[in-house]
Amino acid sequence: MAAAPDLGSGGAIRGGSSPFARTYYYQKMNISKQSLNELNAVITIELEPSDYQGRVDGQIKHYQKTAKIPGFRPGHVPAGMIRKMYGKSLLVDELNNMLSEAIGKYLYESKLPIIGSPLPRKRSEEPVFEEGNNFVFDYEVGLAPTFEVTMPSTKIPYYLAKVDEKMVEDDLNDLRRRYGKFSNPEASEADSILYGEFNEVNADGQLVEGGTKTSTTLSVEMVRDAEKRALFVGLKKGEVVTFNPMDSFGNEAEVAAMLKVDKTSPSLMSNYQFTVMTVNKVEKAELNAELFDKIYGPGEVTNEEEFREKIRAGITGYFEKESDRKLKKDVRHYILEEISIPLPDDFLKRMLKANSEKEIDENTFDHEYFHVAEDLRWNLIQDKIAQAQDISITEEEIMGVATQMVRQQFAQYGMPDPEADKLEDITRNYLNSENNSERIERVIKEDKVFNHLKKEVKLDMIEMPYADFTAKLNEKTSHEVEHHH
Repeated sequence: MAAAPDLGSGGAIRGGSSPFARTYYYQKMNISKQSLNELNAVITIELEPSDYQGRVDGQIKHYQKTAKIPGFRPGHVPAGMIRKMYGKSLLVDELNNMLSEAIGKYLYESKLPIIGSPLPRKRSEEPVFEEGNNFVFDYEVGLAPTFEVTMPSTKIPYYLAKVDEKMVEDDLNDLRRRYGKFSNPEASEADSILYGEFNEVNADGQLVEGGTKTSTTLSVEMVRDAEKRALFVGLKKGEVVTFNPMDSFGNEAEVAAMLKVDKTSPSLMSNYQFTVMTVNKVEKAELNAELFDKIYGPGEVTNEEEFREKIRAGITGYFEKESDRKLKKDVRHYILEEISIPLPDDFLKRMLKANSEKEIDENTFDHEYFHVAEDLRWNLIQDKIAQAQDISITEEEIMGVATQMVRQQFAQYGMPDPEADKLEDITRNYLNSENNSERIERVIKEDKVFNHLKKEVKLDMIEMPYADFTAKLNEKTSHEVEHHH
């Protein structure tokens, strides 16, 4: 049984090996489609010698000029010898190129709503790759289903975090510290920041050979227990404190970051000697016009009350983004539960297996396919909504998002923005590599579709304390519990 060339890897027919430069031109050839059912079809491409011979002859002429064959001067190798030595591989390569071009052109011009990529289909007779023969190749395609988008009939919870005065006060003090003045007092105080060296020690207080050693900062305020915090008050340069960071701070992520170790490292739970190298103190900035103008711009905030309201609005805005992140997941879940969207599952499974680089067991494959199918259904829904709402994405929008991403990358490494022309060049290079432009376009479309859905679905606004809010954000849907390992 013979199959059509495999277009899944750039259109290569196995056996083709000609590395020459090519001149492409498109010949009108016989392409037809046979519908198998609503979700599956076969595209047939018929090639006659008149379709491909000119391309093969062109490649033979090209190779005559460049081939280096003993006994012949460059450019004087007989065409018959080139054909005998390389004719079959040239034919295979050119057939493959023509098929790839033809099926791509056909799918584009016919606007056939395919899912996945064309899959070669075996025919009853093996093709004989010789010039002068007619060739027929079949490709299976999966088709997008017909469906209507309906909104969930029930209300979807929209969780909101209560912004309390402690949050505002904490952010206010953080801003005052950030814009404050540094000093180096002789002895530490309750609000000092110490810079020193951590050395891992054993239960007897002896240094552990090959143990964790790092120099970093320690904020006295972050020590949660008042009795333990007192150990770090009154320290001078060169003095040593032996303590257990996990007992004192209680937060795995913070301690791991401070000690520069992985959260799974046994040394996270060890005792340490901390030797003070520098005592730092931040004199908090005054709550005045100078501070307000630095943070929000001249004249935007004129007094402490307005300053607090700006901080509250910032916290609320941050929580709203988190609320939207949770809602995105829930809206997807509710809509997928509401709409039945059939897919050409058999075709898609065979296509995925054919394009897979390694074999996986059926249970793992079925689990992975479930998520592939869910993502595909959701993409179909989003595309249908975008089309119905005339949602489009401009090049300026893509460029704007990409530029912001490049700026963030520079900021992450503590570097200023490059000059405008340089920034534009870097951004365009980023967009032209690794399908980044298409990926950003998809993200923008998803955001626009979500903004539309947020207005359309019925929301049940639920306000709750911050601790409960964060728990809700991390809560899995029943769907996720059932299908995620």
